[in-house]
Amino acid sequence: MSSFHFVCTAEATPKYCNMVRLWAWSIRNRAGALAGSPLAVAFNDQADETATAWLRRLPAVDVFIQPRISASHREVNKFNALWAPGLDRAEWVILTDCDVAFISDLEPLADQLKDVDFAAAPEGHDPRNPPAGRPRNYKAIRNYERLLLQETGMSAAGLAAHRHQWFTNRWPCTTYPYFNGGVIAIRGSKLQEFRAAVIETSRRLYMRMRSLHPNPMYSLRRFWNSRWDRTPWADRLCIGPFFRQRYADQVALAVVAIKLGLRYRVLPHCWNWRTLGMGHGEELPIRIIHYFEPALGLAPDRILDGDWLSDFSASSNPGKRVLAELVREYRGSRPAT
Repeated sequence: MSSFHFVCTAEATPKYCNMVRLWAWSIRNRAGALAGSPLAVAFNDQADETATAWLRRLPAVDVFIQPRISASHREVNKFNALWAPGLDRAEWVILTDCDVAFISDLEPLADQLKDVDFAAAPEGHDPRNPPAGRPRNYKAIRNYERLLLQETGMSAAGLAAHRHQWFTNRWPCTTYPYFNGGVIAIRGSKLQEFRAAVIETSRRLYMRMRSLHPNPMYSLRRFWNSRWDRTPWADRLCIGPFFRQRYADQVALAVVAIKLGLRYRVLPHCWNWRTLGMGHGEELPIRIIHYFEPALGLAPDRILDGDWLSDFSASSNPGKRVLAELVREYRGSRPAT
């Protein structure tokens, strides 16, 4: 069995501390063959003392503090977890968001990662219930092929080999891989070069999409693209690559994987489950659930409360049911808080 190290990055707030408790507990109690793997939690700037003490009572858990990577681009700070001590000894580093919980045995993950260096599941939303204000077949990134050509330096013919059916004519409608950053796997031997490249690329792409860019031409282009992005005419009217700047860390994932020549796999949806009907391979059984609020309608700061459990247990949505079952188990185990 390959060696795994699970990591995430948290903030010293009650919401994040509750989420990270469930994250760690779910690995220890639900991950099957991988339940004993080392865990690490990075706190940005400062740690919560109570959560730190709770986490350290679990076996093989490290908690450490890292300076915040960016004060403006909140999402890029997740990569702070990639400085956890001991990652050089792991064959695989699994980086997740805090609003992620582990539902069933992770042993099949080793087969998914065989012969690759990087893996993640596609970005996406429920095709039956698209986010408000987005037209049918809305593209998560405009002129994505041009962006990939610019960032990777590949020829059009070379880049064409990276087209993937799960990204074509279904959300995120990008033709090429565009990964959700909630669950990513990085081979340990590739960690240092991946970490350096993904942070640098995230910063640059974020800067490129800023509304107040030092170069006024960038600002004008962003204003124009933002005006037309969510209309049926976007493909004809958007100028150059465009995406919402907060997603620069996600956009950077495929850019870096391709540019570094990493062997990668697009994971089926069950490894970063958000909703049924995504069309991204195997959906059930749910292995890892990503319960961010738009996915299941539950505010993350309520994750350990009991007032939503009955409604979720009775739901026809399998994600709601398994999350309620997990939290009931957590609450029933009465772990010290």
